[in-house]
Amino acid sequence: MERTVAWLGVALPEQVLFLLKSGVFLCASGVILYVALASSYPAVHDTLHNFRHALAVVPCH
Repeated sequence: MERTVAWLGVALPEQVLFLLKSGVFLCASGVILYVALASSYPAVHDTLHNFRHALAVVPCH
């Protein structure tokens, strides 16, 4: 018998809930990495400029 967990008012099997949470976490991580390493927005770029060069992987010029 599968255990269900109520999340946001919806009862979902525990395995499905784990997959949803994992997907949200991976998407959020990807967005944060993109903004930190690939964004050309001046406030982010100027703040992380030295960090980008220290990685020697992310070109910024």
